[in-house]
Amino acid sequence: MPVGAADPAAIAERADFIREGFSWPALLFGPLWLLARGLWRALGLWFVGALAVALATYYGRAPDFTASWLYWLSAAWLGLEGQGFVAAARQRAGFRLVDIVIGADSGAAEHAFFSRWLAQSAPPAPAARPNVPVAQANVIGMFPEAGG
Repeated sequence: MPVGAADPAAIAERADFIREGFSWPALLFGPLWLLARGLWRALGLWFVGALAVALATYYGRAPDFTASWLYWLSAAWLGLEGQGFVAAARQRAGFRLVDIVIGADSGAAEHAFFSRWLAQSAPPAPAARPNVPVAQANVIGMFPEAGG
């Protein structure tokens, strides 16, 4: 490891795991899920969109059922893209994508990540020494003299 390089175990300890795929909590609790994740930009855009739909419905520019359809459409979109928002926010915060792992659950994914990460960052094993005979060529095994 070069001088001044950070300890790989310390770097791996700060790892942040983000599950890819559909997010049911984002679908069901939309703005609360955004608030809990600290996704302020997305939450602000959600409120601007909700305000625009509410005003359009209130002033008769849109039918009443439009608000509910647009809410469920935005909820489905959050469910599909919510984890991508989380990943983008982590990237803006200075995190970087290091690896993608697959696991049946979070424990299996973390185990796969750490075993691969620590194996890659471990110093290489020293090369095996060549097997050079020390005694004479006619000596067999560990006997110091030939024949006996």
